[in-house]
Amino acid sequence: MEFQRKFLFINISLAFGALYCLLAVIFSSLTSHLPDQYFINDGRNMSRIADNILFIHGLALISVSILQKIWKLNLHFFLIGCIFILGLTLFCSGVFYISFTGFHPFLPIAPIGGTLLIFGWLYLAILALFLK
Repeated sequence: MEFQRKFLFINISLAFGALYCLLAVIFSSLTSHLPDQYFINDGRNMSRIADNILFIHGLALISVSILQKIWKLNLHFFLIGCIFILGLTLFCSGVFYISFTGFHPFLPIAPIGGTLLIFGWLYLAILALFLK
């Protein structure tokens, strides 16, 4: 049972990484092919930035799942994966929503998500210094 639960953590990071890469391709296609009328002023550029962030961090999540496997399911990599998942969901959903609707949510979800992504990368950098 413990063995299956540990591998579920790897599968979650891998699945979210693949899902985010898939969504990046879909949103990139939409961003490239939708007429300008579907975007706010400069919304297409905002959407392209979110596409790039989504794809890069999708690959990062896949990498985190590999690192979890290499370092015997280190809890730190699981936490980094969770931070990336939450940060990416908040950031990209906020930016995509604003780029298509022009409406800014009451909560600053994109900046909160971006801050989480920064902390996730910082956590990974600090962890890399202390891994044996």
